[in-house]
Amino acid sequence: MDARKQYSRLGWAYVVFLLVAGGVQALYVVTYTLLQFWIRYPLVERVVSFLGSREGMILISIFSMYACAFPVFWLMMRRIPSWHKDSTESICFWKLLVLLVVCLGVTYIGNLIGQGLMLISGLLTGRGGVNPVDDMILEMHPAVMILSTIVVAPVMEELMFRKLLIDRTVCFGQRTAVVLSGISFGLFHGNFYQFFYACALGMIFAYVYSSTGKLRYSIGLHMVINTIGGLVPLLLMRGLNSENPVAELAGMAGLGLLGLFMIAAMLAAIVLLCLFVRKLRWFQPWEMGAGMDAVRCLVRAPGVWVMVGLQGVAFLLGMIRG
Repeated sequence: MDARKQYSRLGWAYVVFLLVAGGVQALYVVTYTLLQFWIRYPLVERVVSFLGSREGMILISIFSMYACAFPVFWLMMRRIPSWHKDSTESICFWKLLVLLVVCLGVTYIGNLIGQGLMLISGLLTGRGGVNPVDDMILEMHPAVMILSTIVVAPVMEELMFRKLLIDRTVCFGQRTAVVLSGISFGLFHGNFYQFFYACALGMIFAYVYSSTGKLRYSIGLHMVINTIGGLVPLLLMRGLNSENPVAELAGMAGLGLLGLFMIAAMLAAIVLLCLFVRKLRWFQPWEMGAGMDAVRCLVRAPGVWVMVGLQGVAFLLGMIRG
């Protein structure tokens, strides 16, 4: 298999995914705008109210990506040759716990890097630099949060950026596949606030999946991280902003403990990475000589460049809006 052609076909599959999802979301905007002319009707008013709500926009986003774009993406990926690990490996509970600590630590570190970068950008451009991701989380209903970020997103993202991607690139070298998975996952988030930690997490998840052959480990870690990073702060902030003194006190105490936990997780992640990153086992490319040219083939793949270009536009738009 020609590595350059393989990478390019993968890039085009992700491009089509982005275009289909973007097209459905554009149709949603047009529909929402047109319905404004019939808002005098009660049923239309309720529909418009739902479509314009935070929950409505999130559900439309999920629908556009995973009900509309993903089936097309999956059909394209099926036509691309894939490889599977001959044997699977298990991870014991304690190693999973260590992995979770590392994942949480790099999440917080990556988040700080993203926040700092956007703060500097905001100061240089005179913009506020408000994090839209934080605003979205604080305004989200807990049920929608659970559905979107704790159930749907981990499963679908691990399928897209681990299972389907790794199975089609790991033959050219595990390191290249892991890095490609992480960067693609970071780009998929479309903003600098999430890019750095998503990129780091993507690489960890990719290494776990490519080394064990079991997707359930990365899905489980992904779900736990999204719960701790999304649902827990949301519930604590709701308690802090409530009029109930007990809930307010609990929210304040919980946020304080969460802050201490974040510091401890970042320090632990740094120590653990320094101790074990050089001891990681990497397997060689499955095709003789393919790994030597994998990076050069990757940067020469047209589909990859188009995908990066589309995501680059999303990043720029995010910075302008921020």
